[in-house]
Amino acid sequence: MSKWHKKRRIGIIILIISFVFLMAGLGGLGMKVRHDLNTPFQYHLQARQPADDDSKDSSAAVSDGSVGPEEDYIYSVDISKHWVNDPGVPLQTYGAQYDNTVTNKSSYEIVDWSLVIAVPERNITIDSYWNGEWQYDKKSDVIFFTPDERIERILADSSATFGAVMISEELMDFTDVVFTGCRYKPITKYLLFWIIMVLVVAWATSVIAFIIYSVREENYRRNEERMDNVISQTMSTFANFIDTKDRYTKGHSARVSYYSQKIAEKLGMSEEEIRDIGYIGLMHDCGKLATPGEILNKPGKLTIDEFKIMQSHTTNGGAILKDFTAIDGIKDGVLYHHERYDGCGYMKGLAGEDIPLVARIIGVADAMDAMNSDRCYRNHLSKEVILSELEKNKGTQFDPKIAQIMIDMINSGEVFIENDQVR
Repeated sequence: MSKWHKKRRIGIIILIISFVFLMAGLGGLGMKVRHDLNTPFQYHLQARQPADDDSKDSSAAVSDGSVGPEEDYIYSVDISKHWVNDPGVPLQTYGAQYDNTVTNKSSYEIVDWSLVIAVPERNITIDSYWNGEWQYDKKSDVIFFTPDERIERILADSSATFGAVMISEELMDFTDVVFTGCRYKPITKYLLFWIIMVLVVAWATSVIAFIIYSVREENYRRNEERMDNVISQTMSTFANFIDTKDRYTKGHSARVSYYSQKIAEKLGMSEEEIRDIGYIGLMHDCGKLATPGEILNKPGKLTIDEFKIMQSHTTNGGAILKDFTAIDGIKDGVLYHHERYDGCGYMKGLAGEDIPLVARIIGVADAMDAMNSDRCYRNHLSKEVILSELEKNKGTQFDPKIAQIMIDMINSGEVFIENDQVR
């Protein structure tokens, strides 16, 4: 998988995970709203005089444990008028209009609410009522009040008023009231909702940006692939030109390129570095284009002057590539692939890790293919001899770590030699 595809996959995974978290947060908030709406609370309240509603604290309320310790609800009763029925006789009674108010000081709306009012006098009579249904239970001496549609919902920081005209032996003072209801807070009233909405907008913007980026990157990747293909085909063609000068080394540049890439993989190099070292392997002998054919194909031993001309293919290659900067390290690979780890190579006599890594890799790959190829001055070597030469020259001709990688690949079959030929 290419680096671009990995980045795109990671981006998609991040977007999906973030979306799941956002939806989970929104779902959790929705569950909170539904829980509050479907979970009744219950408060025991004491009636207060309306004039004291705003001045007294609400410590008289007692929670049953289903709500927080703060009192958010106030119940008050005002006797707006009263009269005496049958004054002076033993059956004298009092009639009164009891105006009731429930005040919701919470940040929630209250729905599905009702009251159970303990009656301090026995045998009362409810003469009339408004804004709800009043039912008197003589056995338990309580009034059950259920609001009608006009006040069935008490908005936050609002009140509901209702009342009744009742007849009793004495004027009544309600001190025990059970207030039951359900909280409802629109989801848009929660700060968390708006935080999630902001994050959703940010997420949607990220998706759009990701799509735009992906399209641009895909176009860039395709153009890069086309350019890579052009470079690869151009270099392969150029490598063929190089190899045709030496009839004994056809395919040598391609094999050195392959071996170099395999070594680079074992060294943990990046995809781009592996790709580039393959190109460098193709071009490592480009300086041979300036080497006379009679020297390249001479069957006998080269003279000192001829050997110097042969050695100059490295500097000639460096000169050919002096203005080529599209691939990092290509000039180093061409110039220094005949340097030796012990400093006895050419043309600079570099030693150890002063030799660029790419040149040390190509040096091993080049020697491996040279030993396994028929040359004008000898036939190819056997597998056992190749392994022996690589082992013997670790730390002298070759970087020991890179030479060991090549040995391991041959032994494992990753670089396959069959019938004394590399396949």
